[in-house]
Amino acid sequence: GQVVMRDGALPASLKEKILLVVSGINSSSYCVAVHMETLHRLGVPEKVAQYLATDYTRAPVDDKEKAIFRFTDKLTRQPDHIERADAQAVLDAGWSEDALVETVLTVSFSNYVNRISLGLGLVGEHFETE
Repeated sequence: GQVVMRDGALPASLKEKILLVVSGINSSSYCVAVHMETLHRLGVPEKVAQYLATDYTRAPVDDKEKAIFRFTDKLTRQPDHIERADAQAVLDAGWSEDALVETVLTVSFSNYVNRISLGLGLVGEHFETE
């Protein structure tokens, strides 16, 4: 997890935003709470984080980040429908191949963690955040 989440081709703060988008899509309340708190500590306004958790399309972020979130959404909801055009849209928004790879790893890691927390029945108010 720590290797995926550190700064790389994508900044760690954007990876946290991706985790929040995925957790919101998956209705993983425990993970949403954790990532909202982390983004708050990173200085991301609460309103931005709320939109990322509920409707990233309305979040006041730039088009370059929105391209990442659209890819994140499709990879989370319809992984079997991902096509080269989806990856190309990320590249066309100005991201590198390395950033695309890190996006895939971050989205996949988040879905994995969400499945664990949902499978174990973790609910935010019953557990301390990290």
